[in-house]
Amino acid sequence: MSQAPSRHRPFRPRRAVPALALAVGVGTLTACGGVEGPASQGDPVKVALGAAGGTGAVQAGDRLRVTAKGGVLTEVTVTDSRGQQLPGGLGNGGTLWTSRAKAAPDTKYSVVARTKNAQGGVGAAKESLTTAKAAGLNTLTLGPGSPGSVVGPGRPLTLTFDFPVTDRAAVERRLSVTGDRRTAGSWHWAKDRNGRDRVDWRPAQQWKPGTHGTLRAALDGVYSGGGRYFADDYDLNFTIGRSCTDSDMGRDCGKVQVSDPVEVTAPSERGEDNRTTGIGDWHDG
Repeated sequence: MSQAPSRHRPFRPRRAVPALALAVGVGTLTACGGVEGPASQGDPVKVALGAAGGTGAVQAGDRLRVTAKGGVLTEVTVTDSRGQQLPGGLGNGGTLWTSRAKAAPDTKYSVVARTKNAQGGVGAAKESLTTAKAAGLNTLTLGPGSPGSVVGPGRPLTLTFDFPVTDRAAVERRLSVTGDRRTAGSWHWAKDRNGRDRVDWRPAQQWKPGTHGTLRAALDGVYSGGGRYFADDYDLNFTIGRSCTDSDMGRDCGKVQVSDPVEVTAPSERGEDNRTTGIGDWHDG
């Protein structure tokens, strides 16, 4: 299938405004074999970008909305500065696209909207926007408290938040625990003794001593509730030691015997409620 090629200049607005109304010209149709065919005649599709709530300016926590007038949207792609896509879906007969996830604070989003008019002509609009900084931030503390810590086989990993977390599902989806020896586990929410929100990861079975693991909280831009967002990702590497009891604390409890000689040594630590938090078993009750 062969057709004479034609050139098409994508629409580029002269200046960015808070309510990004994009007039999309009729584009070129890609034919078989990757050759572009001539555009069909017809009125251009007008595309507008704003918040799902109806406002033109998009704030942190809003859902993005892309609308088409005089045709339909065939594809909408929204990516942040790290290349991660903001998921969403088409609706209202193809004239509306809405993101399923909320926009993060202080984040640049690039938007590509592809359209088709009633005569079959296709077009595309490209635009970007940057959301405002969040009014409030949430931060957290990882436990064990230092990179490379030696952790007992049954000891939970903890994240303690400085402010309440009301959207726990959104936070939990961005948490992960991995190790060079696969171990299943689960998350449990609780309060620490100061009343702060805390989430613990407990292994279904005790880790094998010598295992190297990583706790990752990819929370940059995630909404935690109460008007607050996270502005960082968090990582903590750890090594699993052998089981310890209180009677072991004065001996070699802090050593991990992976091979000969001993590869990792860490001091013992005592934590809240007189429990072993640096190394050794976690005793509930």
